[in-house]
Parts: sequence; C-alpha cells; structure tokens
Amino acid sequence: MQADVTILGVINDCKFTVTGGGEIDPRSGEAHLELNYSTRLPDWNPLNYSDPLILLAAYREIDGGLNFKSLATKGYRAEATFDFGGGLSLRKTATIQMKGDGLGASYSIVGAARTGHITGVKPYEEYLIPVGEGQLIGVGLATWITAGDPIQALVSTRYWLDQPAMPLTRPQLRGFEVDAVLSNEGLTYTAKYRTFVKPMPQELVPLTMREAAVVR
Repeated sequence: MQADVTILGVINDCKFTVTGGGEIDPRSGEAHLELNYSTRLPDWNPLNYSDPLILLAAYREIDGGLNFKSLATKGYRAEATFDFGGGLSLRKTATIQMKGDGLGASYSIVGAARTGHITGVKPYEEYLIPVGEGQLIGVGLATWITAGDPIQALVSTRYWLDQPAMPLTRPQLRGFEVDAVLSNEGLTYTAKYRTFVKPMPQELVPLTMREAAVVR
C-alpha cells in the first residue's frame, strides 16, 4: 500500500512542515517511510515523531486482531497527547483517508518538548479499548533512547472510525519496532517498521469489559 503524509506543526515556537510517505505491507506488517522536514527545530529531534498513525491501517493482524483497514471503511481520525511531565507536552491530530490500495494522512503537531538529544526509539505498545460505536481509546508509554536517562511520555489517544466496517468487541494490543535514522543535516527521517495488532490477553481485560462481553 502506498502511503502519503503531510504534517503542519509548531513545536517550541517554531513552525515547520513535513512531506513524505512510503510503502506498507499489511501481510508482513512491515513499512518503509521517509519524511522530509522543512527546517530544524530548536531542542527537538524528528526521532521523537516515531508513531505515524497512518500505519495502523496495515498493522499485521495476529490471532484475530483487527487493523484499522479491517475496522473502517473510508478512514479514521485521531487526537493524541504526549505528556512528558514537567509541563511539556505535544498534541497531535491525524486524519487518514483510504483510497483503494492507497492511504493519505494529514497531521498537525503543536506543543513544547525538550528532546533534541534523542538517539533512538524503543519498541512501543498501546492498549486499544473500544468505547462506543466506531470509537476507541489508546493508552501507552513511549520511550526514546538518549546518551543518558531515557525520555518517556504517557500517550493517550482517541480514535474515530469513518463508517465502521465491523464492531470491535474486545480490547486489542498494538505494537511496533522501528529502525530509524536521520540524514546528516537532520531533515530527513528514514525508518523501517515492524508492526502487529492482536487481542489483548484476557487477564489484562478490565473486569467490567469481561462482564459486558458475557452479557452480549
């Protein structure tokens, strides 16, 4: 699947744009992306933007897990907050459209973060919990590598499915690993992703949701 990405943002009071894209294979769950930044931002590193939500449409489905292409007919929207603590946070919105075998995504990112010394990205996992027809919430803890202590952010996200294709009846777990590098000038982000989505282990499903599933 071809993926096209556009981002408009303001981080640390600096405006920027991003264009790029790549290829996503839903059978293997692997993706290759290249994102080109218009300018370098003060005390911020593009490795900090390591979870492009456009990939959710093609996560590898395991044990009955459902990616967003299986869940939605036309696309989906998301609003996410990255809370770094100490009053620092980033707010991200995303609109993803499905067009045949292609995907298009437009994003906005605003806020303040001190992540210029990031050197790598740790694997990420997020719990996806259905909260109503065509709606999910996601919660995860993102970690980035530095020469010293790692940087972490609590990630909370709301998702809206555009014309749901089928109901999601139980929570899921999604995750990715990524090999990401920056060009010498720090403006081009190139990455290879390995992704998955699967049902949340039963022992981790909240008791109230287990009871609701029994009632249905």
